[in-house]
Amino acid sequence: MSDEFRIHHCANQLIYLLKASEGQNAAEISDLLLKNRTPFRTTQVNTHTATVRISENAAKPQEFINKYEELKAKNVRNVDSLVYLLSEIMENKEIKDTLVSCADDKGDAAKLIPHHPPGGLGSSLVTLPPSGSKLTAQELIELRSNLEKATITGTGQLTAEAIRKMLHDRHQSRAPNHVVPSPPPWLVGPMKRRHLTYDFPFDTSTQHTGTSLGNQSLRLQEQAVVRDLLAVLSGIEGTHILVRQGDDKYSPRRFILEPTMDVSLAEMVNLVVPIASSYSIVIGFIEERSLFEYGKVNHALCSAMKTIIREYQINLAQLDDHRRRGDLSLQRLVFLLQPVLRQMSVLSSVAIAVERGNCLGGSVLTLLHKRIMGSVGDKVAEQLYTYLAQLANVPYLEMLEKWIYKGEIVDYYSEFLVEEREKFSKDKLLQDYNDQYWESRYTLCRDRIPVYLEQMADKILSTGKYLNVVHECGKTVCFPGAREIVYSPTKKEYVKQIEETHSYASKLLLDLLMNEHNLAARLRSVKSYFLLNESDFLLHFMDLTETEMKMRMQDIMPNRLETLLELALRTSTSERDPYKDDLKIVLLNYDLITQLVRILSIDTVEEKVVKSLDPTELSLSGLESFALDYTVHWPLSLVISRKALTKYQMLFRHLFYCKHVERQLRNVWIRFKSLKRDMAVSHKFGKAMTILQRMLHFILNFEYYMMFEVLEPNWNTLEKNLKTAVNVDEVLDFHTDFLRQSLQDCLLTNTDLLRLLSKLLMLCVAFSNFMQSLSRQVDGPMLEEKLEHMTLSGPPTEDEKRMESDRLLTATRETSTHLEDLTSSEEHLASVSTFERNFSTVLKQLLQDIAFISREQGQHCLFNILHKLDYNGFYQSQIIEEEEGTADSTTATDLISKHHKQPSPTLSKQNS
Repeated sequence: MSDEFRIHHCANQLIYLLKASEGQNAAEISDLLLKNRTPFRTTQVNTHTATVRISENAAKPQEFINKYEELKAKNVRNVDSLVYLLSEIMENKEIKDTLVSCADDKGDAAKLIPHHPPGGLGSSLVTLPPSGSKLTAQELIELRSNLEKATITGTGQLTAEAIRKMLHDRHQSRAPNHVVPSPPPWLVGPMKRRHLTYDFPFDTSTQHTGTSLGNQSLRLQEQAVVRDLLAVLSGIEGTHILVRQGDDKYSPRRFILEPTMDVSLAEMVNLVVPIASSYSIVIGFIEERSLFEYGKVNHALCSAMKTIIREYQINLAQLDDHRRRGDLSLQRLVFLLQPVLRQMSVLSSVAIAVERGNCLGGSVLTLLHKRIMGSVGDKVAEQLYTYLAQLANVPYLEMLEKWIYKGEIVDYYSEFLVEEREKFSKDKLLQDYNDQYWESRYTLCRDRIPVYLEQMADKILSTGKYLNVVHECGKTVCFPGAREIVYSPTKKEYVKQIEETHSYASKLLLDLLMNEHNLAARLRSVKSYFLLNESDFLLHFMDLTETEMKMRMQDIMPNRLETLLELALRTSTSERDPYKDDLKIVLLNYDLITQLVRILSIDTVEEKVVKSLDPTELSLSGLESFALDYTVHWPLSLVISRKALTKYQMLFRHLFYCKHVERQLRNVWIRFKSLKRDMAVSHKFGKAMTILQRMLHFILNFEYYMMFEVLEPNWNTLEKNLKTAVNVDEVLDFHTDFLRQSLQDCLLTNTDLLRLLSKLLMLCVAFSNFMQSLSRQVDGPMLEEKLEHMTLSGPPTEDEKRMESDRLLTATRETSTHLEDLTSSEEHLASVSTFERNFSTVLKQLLQDIAFISREQGQHCLFNILHKLDYNGFYQSQIIEEEEGTADSTTATDLISKHHKQPSPTLSKQNS
């Protein structure tokens, strides 16, 4: 149901933003979306075409392309679906016109976006003092701070120090007990010493020094150039070759050659210096991303790059030895460095992609895997990408091993695909009906899933969750076939390992629930109480608590109800249930409809309004507030959670109130049945008895429909499915489907049908109270038999018996005359006619709505209600024959308020 709530919430927000409240409501739109939604598959959609289409119509296409590439580099999974949606909106003129017409709130939105005047961004965010004015030290500090903020906001790029601080704070807040080591300030930050690095210092003040190359012979020039070139390749600025940084630290470096250098030598130098540029980019990446804030995957990637750089530096040292011996020419150096050129280009491209995409964890692995797949045919690049990917995957796969083998997450730097949310604890399953422990404590982070594990992500999540539940039950978890998981772009052995652990964990937890904790027996126990499978305890309980149920909720003593419930259980067939002590009684401060409205409003804009209602304003009777509760312990609370118990509770309250209505109507029938036997009642009174019979027919058939045509078939389906379930997720799905289908078929998910049904039940209660008041008026002490068999004076004589018989006959005639007068009065006849008219009107409206929903929405089970309540077409013929018009619903509400004892104000308001 979480998807339904989320879609309902989005529909509400769209209606509010588009100001389309006069059309369809959120419920209708969400139902339409749920029926017609289809999953987005990139294999069936050409995202490239959508991107080109948007770029052609965008005001700033290059900015859109840059942003799209940035999000793709960050491995954001929903980018393609969003781009496709935007392109479809651009093609639909009707939608575009609607959005334009609803854009009159643009002024309000503009207040949230800073306006940038032509002078630049800084002028809009920072107020500069007038020229010539003096600033105090404090004003100077504030101005500098504002300028830094304006620069960051304007460029959209954070400095390395800001990124490190942000990551450091995030890791510390997520794992406060794990201290993230911070580098000393003299190594990083503004106090960093330029010469504590393998990279160039980039000193712009240096110039060409020493003897001019133009005054030397070609041979001496070559020797000097080779010496400088080896220094530049090592990250040291030469005498005749100067190095300058590009536009940013990941742009190609600029090399300034001495102008007097021979042209042929300069051409060969230009063939080699790209290696130094790539080397500088890689060194900067290693020194930045090796810090702990960037996580273990980045650290492993930097370690792999360090190994390659170390070999590169060793080769340069060997070349320098050859230079010293005089057997290394510039042409030979260029030839020897050709393989290195490709390697350094690959390394620098990886560094630039990771840095510009700000990739962490699984995003880094996705990038490397895609590079491997895209380098088919380039052996050097493929081998190098594979080497980097294998080493970078080691810490990630170690986290994967601990998760699928032990159910533990060791992820201090937010890199793993599964994230644990500590605020969701298993204790909340018995507190909040909207808590989603199973779905929310462990969640998938799509941007952290490596692309090669994407198809296995759900199994990985389920495997660890199963083992975690077993572990929290105090059992030791040890997968017998545990072995190291190794990354390979071609051999996917890890797929087999994940499937093996998933099967093992599924069977382990399922056996724990089914065998050790007797889940099936627990569900049968819940069914026997909440779904009235063995309802003799409830009949006994209703007899014992008839007085308390008529009292106000505030005047009832819950302890007395608990005692009477225990007595009813002990004296019924429920005595054999070993879990009967887990059954409890609760008095809720809201009726059934209010409870349903609260649940249906979750995650919608009406949630705050519903929660703001003061429940103390309701004046509920014990009957309206009574409900059952059940104590469930871990790990059974995964299946029988508070959310599931709330659904059982709603079904019970619905059935319980129907039983109460049936009980009231039966009492009236029994009482007047004896009066009809003893007295001659006119046909005017027979009309009231006919209405009573119609009401009994309605309530009995509706109860039969719920018990034997909804709950029992659904329960049999659930039991069959539980026997075939292979994991806990299937058990949860089967159980959720059972409750969802039962609530739907019992009319508890449609508030309109429920209000009509509630009005019918209230009419039945009001009519029974009306008839009982009539019975109390005609009932008198004279009808009671006074003759007793005295033990001392002997049995009654024949004269005494004859006198008692004459007295009872006289009393019966007087009662019959009094009843004839009451039933012949205009007030009585008008009340009976109003009851009949309104009961027929509401019932026909209910049948019409049920027929429409079952036909239009495909809820074919509701056809059974039509056949039960209108088996001979009596109401159907009236619906066809009667003219258009509405019944006097106000009169029906007045009757309910007049004859129903202590009605719920909220329910009365909703019914009216």
